Amino acid sequence: MNMLNRTHLKSRGGIPYFENPEIKKLGWVTHGFLTRQGGLSLPPYDSLNVSFSNGDEKKTVVSNRDRITEAFGYDRNRLVLLKQIQLDGILILKDQADANPTPLKYDAIITDIPNQFLGIRTADCIPIFVVDRKKKAVAAIHAGRQGTGLQITKKTLKKMKEELGCSERDLLITLGPSIGPCCYEIDEKVFLKEWEPFSIDKGMGKWMVDLARINMAQLEEEGIKEDQICRVDLCTRCRHDLFFSYRGEGRTGRQLSFIGRI
Repeated sequence: MNMLNRTHLKSRGGIPYFENPEIKKLGWVTHGFLTRQGGLSLPPYDSLNVSFSNGDEKKTVVSNRDRITEAFGYDRNRLVLLKQIQLDGILILKDQADANPTPLKYDAIITDIPNQFLGIRTADCIPIFVVDRKKKAVAAIHAGRQGTGLQITKKTLKKMKEELGCSERDLLITLGPSIGPCCYEIDEKVFLKEWEPFSIDKGMGKWMVDLARINMAQLEEEGIKEDQICRVDLCTRCRHDLFFSYRGEGRTGRQLSFIGRI
């Protein structure tokens, strides 16, 4: 597994980001796991907030999004964002779409259309990218606690196989920055027994959970090998200098992770 840390942070047009070097080598994919840095938003949304729904000024969010698309060289109208609802809905994008005319209530999106970019907004949940090297298809997944419990990552891979004929051996998977097991405590009432191998029992009905490892285990169940997986190994709550964290800050912004075919 290729692990990325703070030393792998790059910058483009004043926008810091992480990328999977194996995906970059393909030459037909543009992608980035962005940080909270490089934008115009004021506290508590400082500074590269891309969400309209948390109280930030709309014109500032629009300017932040424009900064991103200008830095990475694609039309802002080619970026499709989901109205993430913490479930397991998966959208197959078969025709080119402009910026969302209506909210798309899904937590994963798949496409093989050129010049189409898929975005995931997070502030502790895991943004996950899937790339098929042969079919030239890409997927973007939002995996929070509920989506992980519903196995959205596993279901997205199945959907890529069923709808696009993808093969697990041709896939590259990248897990972006998310809250780590050092900081992610949940109550026993929402804890799933199958998560025990990836969690620590703190007693009093509390568990420390490793969402990233749970999702990686789901990938392995679908035939993905360790050398196909890359991970940004940084906790969003610990590194609030780099990332927004709902658990750490409450009222805060959302960072963008995006992927698309050139």
